Amino acid sequence: MGEQIIYDMTTLQDTIGSMSKLLGVDERQITKYCASHKDDYDIEGFLSLLGLSEHSLLDFEIYITSLHVTTDKDNCSSLKKFGLLNLQQAIIKDTPLRAYLRNYGVRIEIEKKQIQYQDKLFDISKDYNGISEPIDWIIYKLYKDFQLNSFFYSDNVLKYGGGIRRRPEFLYNLAEFLRVPNIEYDWMNDISCYVIKYKATLSQFADWNFDIDKNEINYLDESEINIRKIKWLINQSLRRINNDLFYNSIDDCYSYLKNDAYVRVSDILRIYTENEYLEEYRINE
Repeated sequence: MGEQIIYDMTTLQDTIGSMSKLLGVDERQITKYCASHKDDYDIEGFLSLLGLSEHSLLDFEIYITSLHVTTDKDNCSSLKKFGLLNLQQAIIKDTPLRAYLRNYGVRIEIEKKQIQYQDKLFDISKDYNGISEPIDWIIYKLYKDFQLNSFFYSDNVLKYGGGIRRRPEFLYNLAEFLRVPNIEYDWMNDISCYVIKYKATLSQFADWNFDIDKNEINYLDESEINIRKIKWLINQSLRRINNDLFYNSIDDCYSYLKNDAYVRVSDILRIYTENEYLEEYRINE
């Protein structure tokens, strides 16, 4: 395993700097290429121009940074104890979300596939076949879409829909399912919003995050998979630089950890308050 590198696309300069270190080229070569290839950047042509082979991309152990938006009721105490958890883990472990649900008389049994609300018991074991009623959202969120979702980059992560700046998105679905609106709204009392910057290895992210489907995974070896992931990473970097340079605007680029992955406390790089995040990334709302 090679030297560790933290690959950061959260700002334009960090993107260029990360590419420079990964590829072993001067930052000016990267900006020169992007400046002369408006909307015409190409990963294969870019590597060829630099005289780099695909296998040279494997020289580093790569960690990629992401930004995650969360709300909190305990001044990040559980975050500093457990790390950044997926939805299932946040419900199982001794977290503010679990305590909040218990105070409402809600107990969610992940393995038994049951939700108890006061004296009512709901079976959520049916197979997921799309969304046609509130229970389908619950099953989807708890068993299909429970992974940690974040941003490799964004012009402002706080603008993302779904109300994540005010409460966990799951509480909206739970309130609708139980027909108890206050389960969603009461969370918003006495909470703070934070943006968590963390690092994770290539292998911690879902393979499909890098446009690799299940069928391809079956016939690609580990080196080929990592090359595909790193080439995707470089291409997204070129896209980010292109859009920033020529349009002064960037699209959201999402990151998805694997279902069983979480962020260890030691991999949390920074915990921002809303204002700290806006100031650090020079964002005007």
